[in-house]
Amino acid sequence: MGLTWDRVDFSRAVVRLEVTKSGRRREVPMRTRVYEVLSGLAAQPRQADGYVWPRTSTRKAFRRAVRAARIEDFHFHDTRHHFASWFMMRGGTLLTLSKILGHAAIAMTMRYAHLSPEHLRGEMERTDAASRAEIGQMNPAPRHEVPENTAK
Repeated sequence: MGLTWDRVDFSRAVVRLEVTKSGRRREVPMRTRVYEVLSGLAAQPRQADGYVWPRTSTRKAFRRAVRAARIEDFHFHDTRHHFASWFMMRGGTLLTLSKILGHAAIAMTMRYAHLSPEHLRGEMERTDAASRAEIGQMNPAPRHEVPENTAK
């Protein structure tokens, strides 16, 4: 939670992560809503230490919100899995997600992207319909000629 204002680049809409688990610097693009929230915060008086949020408030606020919502066994890191799953279910690609999350290996990204049973069922139905349409184009139904009315 140690995000400082010097790592928020509004001109490019990215947040620079200087210290990561892999030891590599990287940039994460901001979603529109994140950009709007950070822009609003930037317009307010800033903390003297340069941090976007007070050092201890984010994790405490998260824990309080989880308790108030009566959610069992939900941790801050779980939000990363939540993001990854929804990113994929809304049409994101595994390679893009891997870059956003900063994973060196796709295998690690796959551990984050949990697809709901409803999503899997929907994808099966979508691809099934597409397959049926392709088969129909390859083998069109025979056309029955209707004799013209010859009665005069």
